[in-house]
Amino acid sequence: MSGKGGTGKTTLAGSLADLAARDRQLVLADLDVDAANLELLVQPSKHKTHPFQSGKMATINQDLCTQCGNCLEACRFDAVLFQNNKYLIIEDMCEGCLSCFYQCPVNAVQISQSRSGEWYQSTSLYGELFHASLFPGAENSGKLVTQVKSAAAQFCEEKDCELLLLDGPPGTGCPVTAASQGADLAILVSEPTTSGMHDLVRILKVMRHFRVPAYLVINKADLNLNIRNEILETARQNQLPLLGEIPYDESIIVLQSQAKPLTSVCDSAATDAIRMIWRRFENVLDGKSGVKNYGG
Repeated sequence: MSGKGGTGKTTLAGSLADLAARDRQLVLADLDVDAANLELLVQPSKHKTHPFQSGKMATINQDLCTQCGNCLEACRFDAVLFQNNKYLIIEDMCEGCLSCFYQCPVNAVQISQSRSGEWYQSTSLYGELFHASLFPGAENSGKLVTQVKSAAAQFCEEKDCELLLLDGPPGTGCPVTAASQGADLAILVSEPTTSGMHDLVRILKVMRHFRVPAYLVINKADLNLNIRNEILETARQNQLPLLGEIPYDESIIVLQSQAKPLTSVCDSAATDAIRMIWRRFENVLDGKSGVKNYGG
């Protein structure tokens, strides 16, 4: 998880998937349904596609319409259009508020479920992957996150898999709260920037609200040592255990173009740090010590 986008959350998730799958049965889920990109690293092959329906969509039955104009007057979103002597509803502008439905005296307005996206089950190099795509402009991404997470958890339970690794959405909104509920552990990825510092505090509050034990990883830790030290002090004050720090490494930019987890394609200071983070997190999973805990 991360309180903002661009901290390296998915890059870390892909590398942890590569390391974990070497000796553990793993299931993956990309819960960033607005901009899913974990699939770029794990090379999935889709074998199941499911529609995601959320919200309402209005249409006008022209055989019943008496052209009274009530729907046009009732619509606050300019979704009703009078054209060629017909009242029509512009699909992309309809918000499903049902005002036109209730104002139509002859029941000519018909309501149906709108298709807002799709979610997929795929086979990847590191285990089964559950991921999704919310259509542009569609809403209820939190519901889609819940759908993907539930499907992944059910599969994990049926196959008796050891580890379900979730690549969470950025921020602290509805998708994040949907992803957080029921999680056993969270790795919070931050960076030494003003926004990174600010949003770490926000995402930590979400984890504490849902009683999810959290651990800290600082990415690009040496870019700004002053803010890095502020993050460490915040972690100490909040008893947030530190899993490790990943140094800034310009070679990572080139290596990411290979569309593979970093730990599968190279050895560098950054990948060495990620491997150490995984070893420490394995100790957490196995109930051992080895994580720097600031008094917590």
